[in-house]
Amino acid sequence: MMTSGYIYPVLLACLFASGLSAQDTGRKVIEVTSSFKPVLRNAAKINFNATPPPADSSRPRLQYSIPAQNVFPGLAPVALKPLALVPDSNAGPAGSGFVKAGFGNLSTPYLEAGFSTAAGRTSLGVLASHVSSNGRIEDQDYSQTRLKGYLSAPLSASLLLDAALGFGNDTYYQYGFDRTKYSFDRSDLRRRYSTMSGDVSVRNHVPNEFGVSVSPRLNVAVFSDNDGNDEMNVRVRVPVQKSIGESLGFRIGLDADLTRYAPRAFNAIGNHLLQLPVALTIRTRSIRAQAGMIPSWDNGAFRLLPNILLDVPIAGEKWILQGGWLGYYQKGTYQHLAGINPYLSAPGILLNNRITERYVGFRGTLLDHFTYNAKIGYAEFRNVPLFLNDTSSGKSFRVVFEESLKAAQLQGEIGVVEAERFSLAARFNYYKFNAQRTEDRAWGLIPLEFSANLRWNILKDLWLKGDLFLWDGSLYRRKDGTSGRTPGALDLNAGLEFRVMKKVFLWAQFNNLFNSSYQRWNQYDNYGFNMLVGGVCRF
Repeated sequence: MMTSGYIYPVLLACLFASGLSAQDTGRKVIEVTSSFKPVLRNAAKINFNATPPPADSSRPRLQYSIPAQNVFPGLAPVALKPLALVPDSNAGPAGSGFVKAGFGNLSTPYLEAGFSTAAGRTSLGVLASHVSSNGRIEDQDYSQTRLKGYLSAPLSASLLLDAALGFGNDTYYQYGFDRTKYSFDRSDLRRRYSTMSGDVSVRNHVPNEFGVSVSPRLNVAVFSDNDGNDEMNVRVRVPVQKSIGESLGFRIGLDADLTRYAPRAFNAIGNHLLQLPVALTIRTRSIRAQAGMIPSWDNGAFRLLPNILLDVPIAGEKWILQGGWLGYYQKGTYQHLAGINPYLSAPGILLNNRITERYVGFRGTLLDHFTYNAKIGYAEFRNVPLFLNDTSSGKSFRVVFEESLKAAQLQGEIGVVEAERFSLAARFNYYKFNAQRTEDRAWGLIPLEFSANLRWNILKDLWLKGDLFLWDGSLYRRKDGTSGRTPGALDLNAGLEFRVMKKVFLWAQFNNLFNSSYQRWNQYDNYGFNMLVGGVCRF
């Protein structure tokens, strides 16, 4: 057995022998093993996390332009008390109505009634009225009767149909003559006017996807008197409006007004007016303007009328500079002329009154409840109707058309409104007529007018109303050819209405409190003081 002392020499001998054997090949092999992988150093990046600015604790000053609301209190919040509502799908249509009746000292019966019902978005309504009086002067009588029905129904989500059918009957007597010199049968003095009218319109209250809204309207009226004079008026209006952004708008339309008048003593007369208004509107915080024109054909004669309006706010809604250059027609119809002067004789011709106005002024709202409007301008009238009393008895008036009439004009309006408790409005209009071409004077036109209206809820169930009328007399022609002027007028009316039950009211109306005597038309005295009392029932 080999001992451990011999092991080390033997191992060294073996290693030496293997080394001699390797040197015999003449080559050296070195094997290196490593897990190292070369990588690039991380590049430096820009830090985008900016330091936030310090907080600004100051209160910003924001400027708002809020139009006056003309209510009291202005923009005050009210308490909301929501209640659960259980809809009844079987509920019938809801309706409401009223009856107002009274009687006056001039044998004046007064009756007015109205009723309306609604089912969903469809509504129906009927309104009727009648009033008549017998004055202190013989044949100083008149009566007015009205009946009108209304319909409103949706055609689609954005279209609404409105329709109305009406009837009217007015009766007057030509009492303005000297009975010591003239005598007439009562039937010869009667002037009875009957009107049947119908209106149909479609409103596009929601503009379509292109910002266009269209509201066509058709009006038909058949007018006649007790002497066999008939008239038919047909008017078609198709206004189209397109919005261009929030500030611009474009308007274009069609307005065709056709009249056929058949007087008993003459051949039938046609009076037609066609207009195609075009306008561009601009509305910003610094300016509101409308620039347009109205190509018009008056019985075939072409006229180009201006249609220019301008509003420039100087101090918000408090002071607004306004100006305008407007041209428009007042359609000449027998119905329109009889509405101005019911004592006229049937006209032999019909002409359309063309009016051109130029004006500047100011308007605005102060203290949230006070509004004003003041204008000064110059107006030109073409074919304006004048009312010339006949040269015999003077009981009737003949319509004459002034070829050209010019006038300086001054207009003003003020108003105070406090919700539904108080309202006061006053209007002033002054004309300085001149430069007549075919007539000596402006017969029958009032040069100065002033009116005021008051509505005041004095107590919880007590209302007061008042009306004041003031005007200068109109010119008329005497039998000798000279001109005269009727006396001026001052007329004050007052009325009261108070609640006696939940839906029952009593009312009283007092007219011409000063019992002043005046004449709107030459030789036709007014009624003087008169009063009516009655009641109202609402249901």
